[in-house]
Formats: sequence, structure tokens, C-alpha cells
Amino acid sequence: MVKMKLTVSKEAAKYIENHLNHPNQKLLLSYDDGVGPFSKVGVCSLDTAFQIIAVSKELPTPDYDAKLESNIGEFEYKAYSKAYLGENLRLDLNEKYKTLSLSSEEETLDSSIVLLDLTGNTEEFV
Repeated sequence: MVKMKLTVSKEAAKYIENHLNHPNQKLLLSYDDGVGPFSKVGVCSLDTAFQIIAVSKELPTPDYDAKLESNIGEFEYKAYSKAYLGENLRLDLNEKYKTLSLSSEEETLDSSIVLLDLTGNTEEFV
């Protein structure tokens, strides 16, 4: 079995670091499907949508029951969302629009990844 991995480009890594950089956080690669406390609505179209969410390391995140290794650290994700991902994922920054894009070897999965910093909002999700 091939282990999934995520390669984050230098530009995307710097962008994430500039927006989500707390010493006591963990990163979630969240499939926005309306399941869990961080996904309020979900997507009602044929598109797939992902978010990168920073939360406190102490915050329980039982919906995020799988781990994805990357060159900038570990991401947690919903195991069932693996069906929408590929084995070799890449996260890039579109310099012109300052948006993140998630792709696999086969296709672009989401060309406009949302970044959310919820590190200080632990009470709302417990």
C-alpha cells in the first residue's frame, strides 16, 4: 500500500506560515462536506472544496481520523475524504491571486483553498 503524501511548494509553505503560525497548533486538511464542527454548510455542487484549518493541539478533532505527511509537517484529515484525494498531492500558491491550489497527479482538486485560523477559538468547538 502506497502512503499518501503532500508536497507543499516553497511559496505555499511561506504563505501558510505567514497566515497560520502558532507554536501550539495542528493543521487540518478539511474536506468541506458539512460534517464536523468546522464545516458549517458543505458544498452543494459537483465541486470538491477543501480548507486548511489551524486549531489548538489540545482540541479534540475526532472527525479527523487520518494523518497526511507533508514537507511542512503533519495534516489531519477525514479518512473517508481519501476517496477525493490522490497518492501524490501537491499544494501550490497562485502568486497572482494569492490562492492555494490542491492537486493530485491526475487533476486539480481545489483551486481556491480557504485558510482558517481557529487556534484561539477552542470553546466554540468543544
